[in-house]
Amino acid sequence: LGDQETVVTETRPVLTEEQDVAVAAIHKAISAETFSVRLLHGVTGSGKTEVYLNAVEKIVAEGGGVIFLVPEVALAPQTVGRVRARLEARGVHTVVWHSHLSEGERYDAWKALASGEAHVVVGARSAVFAPVQNLKLMIVDEEHEPSYKQEESPRYNGRDVAVYRALINKSVCVLGSATPSLESLYNVERGKYGVDKILNRVDHRQLPKIHLVDMRREALQGKGASPISRMLADKLVDRFEKKEQSILFLNRRGFSTSILCPDCGYVATCEHCSIPMTFHRTDGKLRCHLCAEVREAPHKCPECQSLNIRKKGLGTQKIEDIVQKILPRAKIVRMDADSMSKKNLYRKILNDFRIGKIDLLVGTQMIAKGLHFPNVTLVGIIHADLSLHIPDFRAGERTFQLLTQVAGRAGRGEVEGEVYVQSFTPFHPAIQYARRHDYVGFYEQEIEFRQQLNYPPVGRVALLTLRGRSEDRVKFVADHLRREMDTVAKELGEVVVAGPAPAPLLRAENFYRYQIMLRTSRMPQLSRKLSALRETFQIPEDLRLVIDIDPMSLS
Repeated sequence: LGDQETVVTETRPVLTEEQDVAVAAIHKAISAETFSVRLLHGVTGSGKTEVYLNAVEKIVAEGGGVIFLVPEVALAPQTVGRVRARLEARGVHTVVWHSHLSEGERYDAWKALASGEAHVVVGARSAVFAPVQNLKLMIVDEEHEPSYKQEESPRYNGRDVAVYRALINKSVCVLGSATPSLESLYNVERGKYGVDKILNRVDHRQLPKIHLVDMRREALQGKGASPISRMLADKLVDRFEKKEQSILFLNRRGFSTSILCPDCGYVATCEHCSIPMTFHRTDGKLRCHLCAEVREAPHKCPECQSLNIRKKGLGTQKIEDIVQKILPRAKIVRMDADSMSKKNLYRKILNDFRIGKIDLLVGTQMIAKGLHFPNVTLVGIIHADLSLHIPDFRAGERTFQLLTQVAGRAGRGEVEGEVYVQSFTPFHPAIQYARRHDYVGFYEQEIEFRQQLNYPPVGRVALLTLRGRSEDRVKFVADHLRREMDTVAKELGEVVVAGPAPAPLLRAENFYRYQIMLRTSRMPQLSRKLSALRETFQIPEDLRLVIDIDPMSLS
């Protein structure tokens, strides 16, 4: 994804009444020339990008600089194309900034921004540090996305850095999302952020109808029921015959999620991590999606030599196979981390899909958000409850956001869209609220649970993870660290200490991991204590302590 996006010429759309109000509010905040944060809460397909572009144009016309953040590199070219279409005619240079740039491209971008030759940068989270001159506007699109948090040191959150950078530059930060994070909604509720709501899609197109398919009932009705329900299969055939496009979403790549022996209970597990290996049919290999270990798939059980060894679970490869049997004449393409290994392939496939060369797209999270395809009238979500069953207090929030975002890919053109959500737990609140597009109801229910336990956004969390190659040593040091944390909690007050406990993923890449979680409403004071502790607490050389303030994931 080099800095060579084609500029799309586009006619300037007439703003809707709600877009007009949002643009006016952002312009007013910009004119005040003081720090403020505004949350742009617009349903999928409501034209949030158009609101951003209007704000960018105002800043550029006044000689100011803009940082425009997108959650993933893959979404950068699409956004850059639209920004350039608006600004090139004015002679304004826009640069791209993300991890896929070569060192030379990154240097050119840095130089253009630092010298003032370019005023606008579009990029992934690291673009938040770009040396934009006279910075007047920060835009964080899809602000709820976990990908804004860097999981290696320094563990910053791009969204939070954007807010802080706006503060020190006395500029405006606009956070946009159809499914805002609870943190941002909580800040709106407390009056820290302003909010602009766009509750209708452009041209008053209807939000897609969401149908729930209870897979428990489906399983009872047929022996070895297909992962694609009969209802969804019939709809796929119907859309193909009408020459309309469909998207199938499953957040799990590979063909089968595990290989097991029903005779002795053997499961093919990674030797370095405590997770089962995934079978990939394209090369007949087992792969660990954590440490990338690869080995041959066994034809018989290595433990009891039984030939009865089976492949269980499903991934995107298997879904692709099943759909090809349902629609033998259709052009079906799979998009996931395995199939997107070649540079620029992502862009080519999306372009082919946009112009109608592809009938159906099967994919993981990379097709879930930010993509606009007017001819997509059907979205199927396989295993909607996958993300519900992870040990994380954000599991419900993530599931609600994912379902809403994926559903939002349907019905963005003239034809009304439909979404089929397949689930084994269809009555879970996150799924029920997503079905009704009810963000207010979901927020009220979820914030009540967070308040009871002082979880973010009500309180804040620090996660201490100890890792080493000997589980006994890690546990011993973790117990000692817990005693230190109890002392800190006593000194500060308002700190709840939990653990040490094995991490949800105990072993990763041959390292055992134990965690201690601290919940507090006094994070600045706790953060200083933890910083001092890092200097004084004696950790054996073969162990490592990671301190993560405001973690986005507890795994």
